[in-house]
Amino acid sequence: MAWVIPEWQVFIRRPDGTAEQFTFTRKRQLWILAGMCVIAIWAGTVSTLLTRQPEELSAKERKLEEMMAATRAAQHRLASSQKMVGDIAREVDLVHTNILVLAETNAALAKDHQSGKVAAAPRGKSVVSAEPSWNDDGQPAGEDARAVREQVRRLEGSLERLKLAYAQAVQNTSDATSSKIFDAEKALSRLGIDARQIFDRQQQRDGGRGGPFIPLLSSASDSGLSGLLDRLDRWSGVKAVMGKMPLGEPLHVDYDINSGFGTRSDPLNRRTGVHEGVDLGAPHGSPVYATGEGVVEFAGPWDRYGLTIDVNHGNGVSTRYAHLSRIKVKEGQRVTRSTVIGLLGNTGRSTGPHLHYEVRLSDSPKDPLKFIAAGENAPKAW
Repeated sequence: MAWVIPEWQVFIRRPDGTAEQFTFTRKRQLWILAGMCVIAIWAGTVSTLLTRQPEELSAKERKLEEMMAATRAAQHRLASSQKMVGDIAREVDLVHTNILVLAETNAALAKDHQSGKVAAAPRGKSVVSAEPSWNDDGQPAGEDARAVREQVRRLEGSLERLKLAYAQAVQNTSDATSSKIFDAEKALSRLGIDARQIFDRQQQRDGGRGGPFIPLLSSASDSGLSGLLDRLDRWSGVKAVMGKMPLGEPLHVDYDINSGFGTRSDPLNRRTGVHEGVDLGAPHGSPVYATGEGVVEFAGPWDRYGLTIDVNHGNGVSTRYAHLSRIKVKEGQRVTRSTVIGLLGNTGRSTGPHLHYEVRLSDSPKDPLKFIAAGENAPKAW
């Protein structure tokens, strides 16, 4: 230990010519080294925590945004489903209640017709059975019987009107659902997407379903309810597919279209070339959103694109977001239209801050502005 940490002799000469000697013992030097080690460890720990804190906050922020978006979507779907089920349930209950009332009334009339009425005499006197008078149609006569028959006729009339109203409501709902399905298929067809083929594939991927068949004991089954349920089932699949289509806007701030889709003069070498997306100009650092539900396939630097994100929306549809200043998602992460996936920037082959946005169908570029335009009417159509 003596040769590793030797003692130090320090001599100090004063102005008057005298000198003083100080000795740094090995024990004092060990205390100084221990203090320096503690300070170094503390500084390293603080630096690590300060470095990790922004990443942790960013991850928590992304998770909170996704949870809020999922909650809002689930609440909307739940409210719509509850309203639809409630409307149908009320109609079915009305029909079922009137049928039960009519059946009980008819049963009471038949029982009275078979048994008749017996009048009991006082004790010690003979018992005489009193048979009521009956009409030619086999129904009891008298004021009570007429009142019962009138009530039955009113119930029958109300039941027929209810059946007609229910059938009309089912037909109207079926027509409205068919119209929405047609509008959605037409909108996708304009974008070059085979809507029916996508919907059929979506239904095949929905998973197995089954169970014993229990027929619906209601006249509603004769009013087109079966067809309505088929259309509602298909409409649920349509909405699921439309939610994944990139019909949203990648920027939620005011932006300019700096360069359109297709042939253009290159901004750097001024030669004629093909632009496979659109350039959207906005302030540096503006949040960039995913335009549809999907999974991040690529997130990182990419040659001339700079910092780039590719999102796979399924059914051969994908989107690309390039020239970002920062990436806020990871590969394999699921995103929605409310997910901030990055920040607008000027990385890669670029002349200024903007977002290069692409939409691809089976790896073939499509005009993104057509998808954005189709999404503007999405809340009205579906």
